[in-house]
Amino acid sequence: MKTFLLKDNVPVIKWGMLPDNTFYEGIIPEGYALAACPSDNIVILDVDNKNGKCGWENIPHVINIELSETFHYFTKSGGAHYWIRYTGNKVLKNTSTKLGLDLRIGAKGSNSGGYVKYHHNVDVRECVHLIKESSEKLNKWLEKLFS
Repeated sequence: MKTFLLKDNVPVIKWGMLPDNTFYEGIIPEGYALAACPSDNIVILDVDNKNGKCGWENIPHVINIELSETFHYFTKSGGAHYWIRYTGNKVLKNTSTKLGLDLRIGAKGSNSGGYVKYHHNVDVRECVHLIKESSEKLNKWLEKLFS
């Protein structure tokens, strides 16, 4: 996991070159935003609610219940970022869908992983213990969408 600054939604550094466990500390300067990249088996489900896409409409009720139990926060557009410890065995893709659901994964030794704007007011390192493991049902749903 790592955090870094964005300016106009673009990383201010080559974030893929930052080693895991590198974290921006301090006050976020005016005009910048904080980004977070997961690592290891942590994935972030990005639910969009903008540009005519409403990811909420594409999440089954039973999956939504499980997501509500893991670390998450809401975005400015009415979406959310759900942090999940993926327990499945398929390779998931860092990708976006037409359903308003995107997946951001960490990538060991690679710069092909994804990141999200971090819209939470508590340092991500203090929230790691809130990230829950995925159930078999959630794994199958994620795998159907992102593998």
